[in-house]
Amino acid sequence: MFRALRPAFKSPDKRELSSLFLYAAVAIPFFYLPALLYGPHTNFAVIDNWRFWIIHLWVEGFFELFATVLVAIMFHQMGVVSTKTATRLIYLDAILYLSAGIIGTGHHWYFTGQGTLNMGLASCFSAMEVVPLTLLTLDAWDFIKLRKAQCSTCGQDLAWSQKWSIYFLMAVGVWNFVGAGVFGFLINLPIVSYFEVGTSLTANHAHAAMFGVFGMLALGVLVFCLRAMQSDGTWKEMEKFIRVGFWGANVGLALMIILDLFPGGVIQLWDSIANGYWHARRLTFLMGGTYHKLEWLRMVGDVVFLLAGALPITLGVLRSLWKRDLSPTP
Repeated sequence: MFRALRPAFKSPDKRELSSLFLYAAVAIPFFYLPALLYGPHTNFAVIDNWRFWIIHLWVEGFFELFATVLVAIMFHQMGVVSTKTATRLIYLDAILYLSAGIIGTGHHWYFTGQGTLNMGLASCFSAMEVVPLTLLTLDAWDFIKLRKAQCSTCGQDLAWSQKWSIYFLMAVGVWNFVGAGVFGFLINLPIVSYFEVGTSLTANHAHAAMFGVFGMLALGVLVFCLRAMQSDGTWKEMEKFIRVGFWGANVGLALMIILDLFPGGVIQLWDSIANGYWHARRLTFLMGGTYHKLEWLRMVGDVVFLLAGALPITLGVLRSLWKRDLSPTP
């Protein structure tokens, strides 16, 4: 990445954004290194300390920072935001996420000997993480307005050639609020997290926040690059695959949550409170009753996600590479 970005460092207009992109990318593997510091025979308190470092500071901190940098650069490449605006957005995101995330990491540390002051501060700051997520929801609305805005000179939609990239970024904003904001806040408070951590409500939050945000962002970047390589004529031939894949992936993910993960998580949480955490996690509970029936029902969402989401996008990518011409749209 440094070799690819090195020419941009020489340009005053590109230096700052390129540097922030490189720093955010390097921070992802660097702050994952603590995961390599423990093994199966390490004391549980040490494992639990670093495990939630990875979950909170890595995923919710530096991944989110990288996502913001990436989106800012894409908008800058589209010509819809200036370098100054993109840079300010990145710094604001770093302040909001890292200030709340670093302290908020400790709200899961029940079994590592943390004091009540640390738990109280961590609980407050962890609950405050919904604030930047709420602000990110406004990004989705901004994406919609951007999609509908028209160029004053050409009369076409602004960034019209990257329509489906904009749609994927809209999905990122919506899923960020729903998956990380709503579902994350539901399980974030210590009194709830104590009974539900590791249950299906955690998986519900993880699916909506991880694929809903970073998965949709990755697909948005993929579509952005594919569109930049193609002429208008070639893109029209494969745009239908991207359109079907976009709706298939989002509907499939929503069905996984509605049909299984959320209701199953509520059932498991109720059992944990009523009969104990051990009872809600035992094999006889997981493999029987309503909870197990909901897991089978989830196949509906899985099939929609695979056949209407992943498959069309894969076919679109292969067709794009096969039909690629030498006159791409700038």
